[in-house]
Amino acid sequence: MIFVLVSVVLVFGTIAGRLTYLMRPWKNLRGTTIGNSRAFFDIIPAWRGNIYDRNGVPLAVSVPVWEIGMDPKLASAEERGRIYSTIGECIPVAAEEMGKITEERLRQNPRSRWIALAKNVSENAYANIAERKLPGFYGRRTLRRVYPQSTSACHVIGFLNAENTACCGVEKFADFFLRGQDGWVISEKDGRRHELVQYRLRNITPVDGFDVRLTIDSAIQKMAERELAAIEENFHPRFATIIISEAATSQLLAIACVPNYDPNHYNIAPANAMRNRAVADIYEPGSVFKIVSVSGGLEDGVVTPKTCIDCSASTYEFNGKKYSLPKDHSELGELSLVDVLRKSSNRGVAQVAIRVGAERFHAHVQAFGFGEKSGYGFDGDSAGILRPPTQWDGLTITRMPMGHAVGVTPMQMHLAMGVLASDGYLFSPQIIGEIIPREMDAGSMRGIKGRPIVRRKVLNGRTVWQMRTMLVRPNDMREFPFSIAYKTGTSQKIANGHYVHDRHIPSCSGFFPANDPKYLVTVIIDSPACAGIAWGDHYAKPSLFRIARELMGYTQRMFYENSPANLVLLEQSNSFRVAP
Repeated sequence: MIFVLVSVVLVFGTIAGRLTYLMRPWKNLRGTTIGNSRAFFDIIPAWRGNIYDRNGVPLAVSVPVWEIGMDPKLASAEERGRIYSTIGECIPVAAEEMGKITEERLRQNPRSRWIALAKNVSENAYANIAERKLPGFYGRRTLRRVYPQSTSACHVIGFLNAENTACCGVEKFADFFLRGQDGWVISEKDGRRHELVQYRLRNITPVDGFDVRLTIDSAIQKMAERELAAIEENFHPRFATIIISEAATSQLLAIACVPNYDPNHYNIAPANAMRNRAVADIYEPGSVFKIVSVSGGLEDGVVTPKTCIDCSASTYEFNGKKYSLPKDHSELGELSLVDVLRKSSNRGVAQVAIRVGAERFHAHVQAFGFGEKSGYGFDGDSAGILRPPTQWDGLTITRMPMGHAVGVTPMQMHLAMGVLASDGYLFSPQIIGEIIPREMDAGSMRGIKGRPIVRRKVLNGRTVWQMRTMLVRPNDMREFPFSIAYKTGTSQKIANGHYVHDRHIPSCSGFFPANDPKYLVTVIIDSPACAGIAWGDHYAKPSLFRIARELMGYTQRMFYENSPANLVLLEQSNSFRVAP
């Protein structure tokens, strides 16, 4: 009896002592440890919105994938080997590699309960592995960003890095709308890491991101990229860019640059390939800038298209002051203003700017958008270089009209030409066409549509019409069934503070048809490989002309294919063909 009594007292005394130890109010460490081991917090990723072109072609999409791993506490060494072998049969990961991963992780943290073995596993492969019911095996469902068009429009779209952080392009610019809102769960789990649903405290449903529709047209984007590929193969430039937009609104249809990169494999791309040079790089525009000089003279009334200008003189005296004029590429003599622009006389446009005056000329340059950011909105949009007249030297008034002493971006030059294509208005470039909720039920929130942004009125209608007429060359009408208004340019590059004679930037910007502009195209090539001077007429203009043919043919096809009646005419007519 004494033995039984002592045994009972000891057993219940031990239990009572243990309970007292665990329940002391100042002894919370043990309770915290238990709570942490059972606590379960999981993020439910929201579906990131997709990015489409203007016709619904996917440019960036989210694909569900799995990150698979194991709990080493629930599998013996033999079971781990079987897990590695089974997983290796379903995905291309060697069993030996998974074993090394596990050993390294356990060496770093012997108490680890999760060791990731593979990422980006497809749903089919995960289901195939999961049905084997391997001990300790489980996975986490995530979303992977995929870019179906590979390198196409890469500088516009941007990319997500391995941490799902938007790094550049539309991905970063529209990240607030694309990323959505992740959901989350607070619950408890048992010793085998399974959730105890009855103890779930919170369950917040994720809100999917919005889809974004761009103004980019994938077909036109690929036209530009094919032309750039030919330029790169033939001329090996430092970089080249082509910008295409709607003439009337500056809605961007294509932005292509070389070098480029594949956003699916951004981690192996060189840093200079990721740079959107169309909005970030600054260069001297050369003779394309003469559209600003001549437009300013016409707008102020100091010249007319019939005004004769002596382009043979090396100096020009105006209001009692003598100016030194730049050289022309050849002796041109006396020319009308029309021929000054068509033959690209440096001396001619310098005299026009002198008549306009430094202050007014600077105001015209500013009105065309130089010296301020283009309004593209992201990817290092640069304001370029434009100094005020108070900082000019004696040569600036004669050199800036020909495209020297000023730094511009390709986008700025493109929009400046767009002033002549859009009845005298300067627009901000538009890249976002519409932001759309993923599920649009009746009565739900509608999509947010982007609209063209007019920055200012630059020229009156008479000046615009005169400039369009002057930019059309009659000889080109023999090649095209439509008129093209364009201006070429060739600028020397600067090295060590001096202009060099073996590196140039040929460029060409124009719109068509000239009397009713539909498309605006700019081609810029930096340092093409050539012997001598890389004239814009020889290097950039042919690209603009080839794109013009393709674009007008594309427009005709779209016209016929988008109307059933027109499609019948297309099928019945053997005479229909794309413009050569």
